[in-house]
Amino acid sequence: MSEGRSGAELPAEMPYMPSVVNVGSILEKIKGAGTPPKFTHDFLKSTLGFSSSNDRAMIKVLRTLGFISADSTPTQRYNDFKGEHGGQVLAVGLREGWADLFMADQKVNEKSVSQVGAIVKSVTGAGDAVAKKTASTFKALSDKADWTAAADAAASAENSIDPLGDQRRGDGPGAEFRADDVAGSGLLRLHHDIHIHLPPSSDVAVYRAIFQALKAELM
Repeated sequence: MSEGRSGAELPAEMPYMPSVVNVGSILEKIKGAGTPPKFTHDFLKSTLGFSSSNDRAMIKVLRTLGFISADSTPTQRYNDFKGEHGGQVLAVGLREGWADLFMADQKVNEKSVSQVGAIVKSVTGAGDAVAKKTASTFKALSDKADWTAAADAAASAENSIDPLGDQRRGDGPGAEFRADDVAGSGLLRLHHDIHIHLPPSSDVAVYRAIFQALKAELM
């Protein structure tokens, strides 16, 4: 069976793990351990306790998430992930690092491994085996992420639209109108508010990615 593009030909922002069995455990270990000067193979093996060659690809995954820089230095996002809102920070990293998948399907994080694999093949031209590993890696990460920030914002926008029975009147946001005004003008004026609770972070990329995600959800 033809493999299509080789793993080396896949976009750098979509790495894959040969096995995802330890992905969740590695993330938990990162949260509990101190922040190293460099996130190296030795740190992964000696400090975190993951010596399998299958786990070495996690370093590329962390770079794609924006958790470590090109020279393996932990970023502010790495430290933010260790905090209270780590799941949301992980979701931001996934939306940025796997942006091509979200461009193809805004709810790719809700898909099954086989469905994500089909999207990977469409986006990258990868063969079956590589697409499956890429999809499995993405799903293992996304299952540990907190996607409620964008979902809650979308629900808030939908639920806060004023019904006609509010008898609101006027032209500006939040102004009141009466039902007879609406009938006479043929226009229905609606107003909605969106309340967003953002995770604390000094990394502006975190907020930029959240607002990009919200824009995609609300379009």
